[in-house]
Amino acid sequence: MFKTIIAATTVSLLAVPAVAQASEAREFSHEGVDYTYTTAQKGSVTVINGHTTAGVPFRLFVKGERVTGTYNNRPVSFTTAEASNALAND
Repeated sequence: MFKTIIAATTVSLLAVPAVAQASEAREFSHEGVDYTYTTAQKGSVTVINGHTTAGVPFRLFVKGERVTGTYNNRPVSFTTAEASNALAND
């Protein structure tokens, strides 16, 4: 379940344009949970910072096909392919 939530979040966030600025807050919902986040490009890394409506924080770093970071202050690390597969199997 935890990995599915992270996967859904990541796949949804990867759809945003890389040129999005950190000041542009965006939102989406998945399985009844609302997510608010910003993105920033730091060289070749896309940094995604956000939280859920319940206050669960996340910070993800996407570099190429690898995603690392934290969700609810827990470390996460997976590939974008794993995220897509987790959603397909949900």
